[in-house]
Amino acid sequence: MARSIEALAPLARPVAFLPESWRIPLMGWCWVLFNVILVGLGLRLNHAVVCSIVVGGVDGTVLAVIAVARASARFQAATTGLLSGLSLDKAGSGPNILSRAADSIHSFVDNILGGIPPNTVDNPLHDQIETAILWIVWTAVFVILASLIVEWARSCALRGTEQ
Repeated sequence: MARSIEALAPLARPVAFLPESWRIPLMGWCWVLFNVILVGLGLRLNHAVVCSIVVGGVDGTVLAVIAVARASARFQAATTGLLSGLSLDKAGSGPNILSRAADSIHSFVDNILGGIPPNTVDNPLHDQIETAILWIVWTAVFVILASLIVEWARSCALRGTEQ
């Protein structure tokens, strides 16, 4: 029988020694640090799109878990209804909801990056960071919406078996 090593006992409960009020802020800080490190790594290795998709997938998964676990059935149905109202046949006929959303996210990110020194919007690093952020946002949105659709389909299937 294996003996436990007393020096490794804190590893069995790694965050149990932290006060309760520190755990969530530290987890949030780790999440932000993960995002920054992975985007920086992607920019450094010239694989910004791949790293941004990974970050967006992780961010979307975390937010989707919250949305599916905490959101009401009305919110989930409204989001799914919004998705079903989007049609691709009108995509090229003028500004639709997706292109307006893309423009607003693009301007928001552009305004944030314009305030970071050096505040030249033509800086190539700022363009790379902006592209990475846009990939992250759209990947996260896709993951959240896909999760809500799956949850909606699951709840419809459960309601169908109950009847």
